[in-house]
Amino acid sequence: MIGEIFKLQPAFQLNIIFFVGMSILVLIFSDRLPFLNFFMIYISMVLFQIFLSKMPENSILSFIKKIGFPVLSVLIAFDTVGELIHYLNLKDIDLVLLEMDYLILGFYPYIYFEKIANPFLTELMQISYCVYYFLPFVIGVYLIKNEKKQEFYRALFIVLLCYYLSYIGYMLFPALGPRYSIAHMFQTELNGLLLANKINEFLNYLEGIKRDAFPSGHVGVSLVVLFLMLKYSKKLFWFSLIPVLLLIVSTVYCRYHYFVDVLAGIILAVVSLVAGNLYYNFWLTKNETFKLEKREN
Repeated sequence: MIGEIFKLQPAFQLNIIFFVGMSILVLIFSDRLPFLNFFMIYISMVLFQIFLSKMPENSILSFIKKIGFPVLSVLIAFDTVGELIHYLNLKDIDLVLLEMDYLILGFYPYIYFEKIANPFLTELMQISYCVYYFLPFVIGVYLIKNEKKQEFYRALFIVLLCYYLSYIGYMLFPALGPRYSIAHMFQTELNGLLLANKINEFLNYLEGIKRDAFPSGHVGVSLVVLFLMLKYSKKLFWFSLIPVLLLIVSTVYCRYHYFVDVLAGIILAVVSLVAGNLYYNFWLTKNETFKLEKREN
């Protein structure tokens, strides 16, 4: 069974391992949470991933495999992890992150930004923050369109790895972020021109109050995608560089993250890229060995 799973694309392996791990977690803490709900969701994800992996590809299944199911996996993982933290009653570390920010910078950047905030800048920052939601699709569609199958699956694996590592970080180091933890310290609301307020309200409605500040998944995933663009398409890289830099600033300006969240997001990106590439190369080598042995036999 393990050998068969190892032969699957690393992105599919990762989905199976993550959701099996989450199933084990809810088993361990079944006395604290609605066990059956979470367990059924996670096991269903595992079984569906195995089913998809075994099915021959056609245009519809190819879309589900490459885009649809990975997106669904990330959304379900994010939403359920946020709920699990609530049930596990883990202690928030916002105070520690605040102290670290002051230790590193000597001031609180999100409070400093309040002094220079204006509707135009807020509009720019809030829109820049949303770039994160589109970046993975841009590199994915580019690789699929250019028929770079191996490169696509490598990119998919590394991006998923970054997402799941960030979710593990949320469980280990739960934090609300400045907009909730020190709301009393802000003198004014961040108001934009046209879209900023609506975007902020929509994100608050969509995500609710989640402990998803440390590390910054926005920074981690965006930097991973930016590096993949540098590797596979210089045009996409240069087109996305400024938006990603603005995105990183926006995480602090818009009060979603602490400065140390950003630093942790950078480390997350490096770990994901290094570990992801190492494993994918290892898998490619072993897979070639399996194919050679099969031919010889």
